[in-house]
Amino acid sequence: MTGDKAVKPAVRIAVVSGGSSGIGRAFVAQLLGEGYAVYACGRDTGRLGQLKDALPKVEAIPCDVTDRPSVQAFATMVREAHGRIDLLVSNAGGSREVDLAGLDMCADLTGEIRVNYEGAVNLIAEFLPLLKAGAPSCLIVVGSGYGLVPSARVPLYSASKAALHSLTTTLRRTLAPLEISVTEVCPPVVDTPSVRHRSVPKMPPQDVVAQTLAGARKGKPTIYPGKVKFLPLLNRIAPALAERIVAGS
Repeated sequence: MTGDKAVKPAVRIAVVSGGSSGIGRAFVAQLLGEGYAVYACGRDTGRLGQLKDALPKVEAIPCDVTDRPSVQAFATMVREAHGRIDLLVSNAGGSREVDLAGLDMCADLTGEIRVNYEGAVNLIAEFLPLLKAGAPSCLIVVGSGYGLVPSARVPLYSASKAALHSLTTTLRRTLAPLEISVTEVCPPVVDTPSVRHRSVPKMPPQDVVAQTLAGARKGKPTIYPGKVKFLPLLNRIAPALAERIVAGS
């Protein structure tokens, strides 16, 4: 690069939330393979230890994205070590099957909102200064096809991902002048521990990550891996049909 911006350091820095399993772990593995210095956070210290054993080069940091001070401490650690990041992957999340007709049986009704939406807000807010310092840089947000069309099986998860989709759309426009690109990936059912009990076709997380990183590097705003690629078109031309199909999925 020339002009007012200094040449970026050779080592690229990536931060991945929810990096100890599933899609997050696949991001960590691929980014390490590409030569990134990777900081991965998660709440489960046991899984973080397993991640470190499997991928010794990763910096595995305990952090609860729903706890703002915890995220602040994580961001401070990365800032003091590098002063910038090149890539932020907001991946931490969770889902539960909830029967809306039996809400009195559900002890916690806002868990998905906290981790899937509030957690993403906390992470992005705290690491945004580091993305600015590393610009041109990239933010990847792991959304869901259920954020476009909700599923009756996971209604609270769907609602949280819909909020995240709206936020991501706004961030893309807001951060563009800062040379921070924003890509949202809306995966289908992915072969992760959270859906191990489901006997349905599942996409390997490594495939989701490969498609997402390739698309983000081309500046694509949204990635629809696998069968989800048909959902935006179906939702546009036949929204009632899309809703019926997804509601029962």
